[in-house]
Amino acid sequence: MTSRSLAKPTDITSLDRSIADAESGAMVVWRGERIAFPALPERIARIDDRHERDRLFSAYLEALEALNPRYEDRLQRWASAGEQLTAGLEVDPVGLAADLERFVLHSETPYYAALRRYLALIDIEQGDATVADVWHIARGATWTRWFGAREVRRAVAAVGRDLADPGGGEHEGWLAAEDQLGAGSSGASLPGAAVGAAYRTLAGSPEWAAQEIGVAAAEVVPYVDFAAFVRLWRIRRAIGELQYELRLSSNPDPALARAYYSGIVGHMTGVMVPEAAYLHVLSAPFESAQRLAVEILAADLVEVLEGRYGPTWWRSAEATGLIGGIGATASVGDALAQLGYDALDWRPLLRQIRTRLIGEMSGYGGPNITTRAGTRKV
Repeated sequence: MTSRSLAKPTDITSLDRSIADAESGAMVVWRGERIAFPALPERIARIDDRHERDRLFSAYLEALEALNPRYEDRLQRWASAGEQLTAGLEVDPVGLAADLERFVLHSETPYYAALRRYLALIDIEQGDATVADVWHIARGATWTRWFGAREVRRAVAAVGRDLADPGGGEHEGWLAAEDQLGAGSSGASLPGAAVGAAYRTLAGSPEWAAQEIGVAAAEVVPYVDFAAFVRLWRIRRAIGELQYELRLSSNPDPALARAYYSGIVGHMTGVMVPEAAYLHVLSAPFESAQRLAVEILAADLVEVLEGRYGPTWWRSAEATGLIGGIGATASVGDALAQLGYDALDWRPLLRQIRTRLIGEMSGYGGPNITTRAGTRKV
């Protein structure tokens, strides 16, 4: 997910390039094969056997620890630069985090119900799960048969997004479709990124999946449920990262930062999150706030599109005109004004997710109420 790049001092820009070079050059030797560090999460996600997945995940964490001194150096440079790095933010991180507390509250029961369902499908209890297990779930291997390169190319072209080779990216299956739908609209502004994010939501649309991809009628509902779960997991993860960075900004002590990251993001997502990633997730100051703003603005845009042009809005020429107008706006405020909103509104995002989840049942053993604390029968 791309958001606007903030102006950075030359020394930090140089350090960013150095870190990118170090990441791309880092290799993990696995079963005699050299795997590039950036490719490891995708490779881990593809492993079906949990013990094998955990072993490669452990190797990934060792690589993270080797890179952490560079990330720590960047964090110190950020602290020295102070407001110079955050002056261009369109979104107030503190205000956004406070506003999203209600999103967290209202999404908790459906999220944990869905999390437990999907972990049960791979024979893992929620309390034992790691983020690597969610990577494996989010890959969506079950649905790959519907998302061949030709089907994706045709379905992406149907919405006017035929921008790249669907087989040429790092992902396959439904993730490749999502990548292609969102490609080409990041731009230099948050509204431009939101346009791409709005198109990406079509990867979880029942109408798009059925009519453009050709998912069988009996499988549309479970597929859409899966895509909604992944979307909610990503949002809650980003909220956790925002809360963590706000805590980090007031106390950057590395020992405490590690505990904050693992505890806050793990608490928000319901799975174990490794301390070793506590700085790897910070690509830019408050990038998580910008990411969340993009997703919320995209959901607000989709709400308007569906309200005016129906669930197959991508087929409407008028909708294309509205989308182009939003993408051309210079600020979030201008985009919201065109859509008729006074401020970023997370409620459309929550509605779009909850209406696509199968429901707040566990799916096995009868109805349950599921929360962070566990499950009880009703």
